[in-house]
Amino acid sequence: MLLSRIFKALTVGLLFFLTACSLPQVAVQSPTPLPVLSSLEVSQNAATLTQESLPTPTSPIQTNTERETASPAPTETVIESSPSSTTLSRDLSLSTDHVRLFPVPDIFSGDRVTIQILPFVPQGIAVNSVQVDIFVDEERIASETLDSRNWINQAEGVYEWVWDTTGRPGEHQLRIVLDGPDQIKIGDENEANNEVLLSVSVRRAGERPLAERDATWVTAETDCCQVHVQTRTAAYRDLPLLLGSVESAIAQAAIRLREEPDEKLDVYFIDRTIGQGGYAGSDIVATYVDRSYAGGNLHELLVHEAVHILDRQFAPQRLKFLAEGLAVWTSGGHYKPEDLNARTAALLQMGQYVPLAELVDNFYGIQHEIGYLEAGGLVTYLVDQYSYEVFRDFYSAASADDASSEWQALNANLQKAYGKSAAQIEAEWLDYLADLPQDPQQIADLETTIRYYDTMRRYQQQYDPSAYFLTAWLPHPQDVREEGNPADLRRHPQSDVHITLEVMFKVTEDAMRMGDYNRANVLLDSVDRILNDNGAFTDPLAANYRAIVNTATNYGYEVQEILLNGHEAEVTATTISGTHLSRLNMERKRGDWIMLSN
Repeated sequence: MLLSRIFKALTVGLLFFLTACSLPQVAVQSPTPLPVLSSLEVSQNAATLTQESLPTPTSPIQTNTERETASPAPTETVIESSPSSTTLSRDLSLSTDHVRLFPVPDIFSGDRVTIQILPFVPQGIAVNSVQVDIFVDEERIASETLDSRNWINQAEGVYEWVWDTTGRPGEHQLRIVLDGPDQIKIGDENEANNEVLLSVSVRRAGERPLAERDATWVTAETDCCQVHVQTRTAAYRDLPLLLGSVESAIAQAAIRLREEPDEKLDVYFIDRTIGQGGYAGSDIVATYVDRSYAGGNLHELLVHEAVHILDRQFAPQRLKFLAEGLAVWTSGGHYKPEDLNARTAALLQMGQYVPLAELVDNFYGIQHEIGYLEAGGLVTYLVDQYSYEVFRDFYSAASADDASSEWQALNANLQKAYGKSAAQIEAEWLDYLADLPQDPQQIADLETTIRYYDTMRRYQQQYDPSAYFLTAWLPHPQDVREEGNPADLRRHPQSDVHITLEVMFKVTEDAMRMGDYNRANVLLDSVDRILNDNGAFTDPLAANYRAIVNTATNYGYEVQEILLNGHEAEVTATTISGTHLSRLNMERKRGDWIMLSN
């Protein structure tokens, strides 16, 4: 658990065109008792893999692009919501809404359960002074303290793999107690709200999802990296292609930063969405799924997270605002290739620019896309106006320890490096942006992008809360391999409501990429109605998508993408327990969606 806490402390952020690198010969390895892949070769012209035990690579199909009421709540083990929404008192307190159990959404016999709590702790109480005792059926399984405060200053405790459910299917009583010895007097006047009691169902091992039952980790080694995937996932299916993607991304990060990796990087591709798609501490963790509702390009994601590892080699104490800005600059954009000057100018023209004095000290609390764009825009300006060499020296020297706040530290180090205060640099930058011509396309794209991600995060909070970036559990993947469950990095809610809304996000992103912002906003309107109506599919457009999902499910498929054209639909889907992508054709007749022979 100590290693995981160190990893968490180092984790820098979520998400965030160059000469293509030739691909090397690679060797594949997998620690005992995992399968050893012995003959893996990638040619220099294409990422192809020749090895009998590995699948033929299949890229997700690219396209241009029922029941009438839904069960509104996700099928999580316990109800989850924003901790602040249910905190009624101002003293130390814990409620059932503050507790999350992993894996989600269901626990099966054999899982080692991780417990995350997000209690209310008054600012005057040090979180590591709050004792936490956890009991299962009145047997104490953990007695520790809270860990820390997260990016939004919410107190948190994560107790990894503390409950082994092997051979224990059925109903269990979980009891969690804060400050059991009653050592905290000031700020904990009401001891009655320090304890919660939950009923937890552990399902039989034989009910475990088929794709998980024989899941193992497989490792492929390239010149730059060790790439880890689980079997029976999209990443395992497309491993040959991913090796080339990783090499290209790491090469871009190294060349733009002018910093080669000191050692091979570990890259984990996981089969579930967390945050905007990835995170990095000592390793890179990236979502790779066919139905990626978090959007964005894999290339920019990998470059972004690689920066958070490489920059520690020359700037171990860097400011988080600058760290995210450097990652966006190095990637050439946040979610896709972008003109960061034009895009930041569009933000200014939209009237949504956040002054740096407000942004820097509350970086992760500010709207995500705005904060990251401004950070990337400022780095771009400094590099363009004063050179990367000057910026790198400034970046390496700046530290949060230089002042009482990151904003003051930024100001002090800008004066040292550039001879100008932060206010002066910001004023010059804003003058520069104001002189750039207005670009209606940039404004439309940025407005829709901000709305897309705000809506996506609303979806996460309501239906996939363990993925929400500000409160997500970000386990160290090596610890997961050694102590946890493969399901920690792959199991996720998959009801028809989840699949339908995630498909609609994917269709929305396709529309945005094509510049069809009107269509994208129509789709977001539809998703908003579902979220506002607590999961009721009264919106006709969303109801059509859901009916298609249910038709495919009835035939044994899981929908990954839908191209809807009037009364016809082209569906990309996998089998419920497989990863092979199939194309299905459907037609709406007399109000029902029916499968056509293929």
